[in-house]
Amino acid sequence: MPEVGVYKRRGLEIWLETAGDNIELRSSGALSKLASPLLNRVNKMLRNEKPIKATGEEVVLSTWLPPIPSGPFQRAIKAEMDILLRRKFSPQSVSMNISDCTLNCSECNIIEHEGELKTKEVKDFIAQVQDLGAITIGFAEGDPLLREDLFELIDYIDKKKSIASVFTPGPLLTNEVAAKLKEHGIYAVITGIKSPIPGEHDVARGFKGAFDKAVKGMKNAVENDLYVSMHTHATPKLVESGKLTKIYKLASKIGVHELSIWEAHPTWSYKDRKELILDDGHRREIMKLHQGANSSKEGPRIFYNAVFESPELFGCMAGRRWLNLIHSGDLTPCTYVPISFGNIREESVETIWRRMCKFNEFRMKRSCVMLDDEFRSKYIDPFSVSDLPISYKDVV
Repeated sequence: MPEVGVYKRRGLEIWLETAGDNIELRSSGALSKLASPLLNRVNKMLRNEKPIKATGEEVVLSTWLPPIPSGPFQRAIKAEMDILLRRKFSPQSVSMNISDCTLNCSECNIIEHEGELKTKEVKDFIAQVQDLGAITIGFAEGDPLLREDLFELIDYIDKKKSIASVFTPGPLLTNEVAAKLKEHGIYAVITGIKSPIPGEHDVARGFKGAFDKAVKGMKNAVENDLYVSMHTHATPKLVESGKLTKIYKLASKIGVHELSIWEAHPTWSYKDRKELILDDGHRREIMKLHQGANSSKEGPRIFYNAVFESPELFGCMAGRRWLNLIHSGDLTPCTYVPISFGNIREESVETIWRRMCKFNEFRMKRSCVMLDDEFRSKYIDPFSVSDLPISYKDVV
């Protein structure tokens, strides 16, 4: 029964134990009992979620999580222990929406802002969030491949502390670019698909040929040995029409490692709740797809954010484990919540993060706050697009 050391500190030792298809984290030491809630959560994922890769020496559970064991995973264990022992949260997952975009999507999370953060500003931010405990750093909306300094910024990330990912719609993801991403240490590439029907995807992206370029980009990334996730926002129509299942079949055909399903929600550019928010029936259908894919040895695994953010696992990560940087230098709790708690040009990241952690709404919610009608009505709906990002001073 192979055992691989994962984490060690005074009073606690954690190791990965594998026996055939069974993979489990075990622990010993005086703090072992205190660590059991964390290990139970991770082991629940290991039991119920098909890993991308599982050997006697390494487990890659998802494109969203660092491999076990690794430096970033050790930092994740430390961060969760800090929560259990000290109620101290850290920005484990960091996204940066600091790029222009080639598309014109009908649903867009990009808050308009002229100009672009300078290379030094982004490097300073990366250094600060890694000091605070970041384990994943993602170059996100719109298309990071448009940034001339992208590879310089990727190189600046200490890969012993954090895995690095690139979210790209695909038009610029050539074979040469994919090879360069791999060379510079990118862990995963995430590309969105709005519909399995090329014409519908192109309309949603506002760009003719967007579907073919996205598919080709994902194939290029797979061929260059990057972990690849196809990403989609699940809407009622996507579930009811059976197109979500077809998207999974497309992911299988392309050969990506994971289909990431995130529940759609009204953005500031698209506020029709009935068209975007799922009900319990829709969620049951997604869970059937999720469970079927992850119990089969064939095809990619499925990551479903409603499972990961359930009360039994980690709950809503906004402002608790997730921090997002936007073009203006403002810091928001995640990609979806347009509330700024400060600007990196004016204050340290730690000062802003501590302020964010004190916001009571993030303490109370155990599922995505943007799907909560009361939260949206109180903190988001009173403001217009011209008010974005909303200042925390106007909502506390």
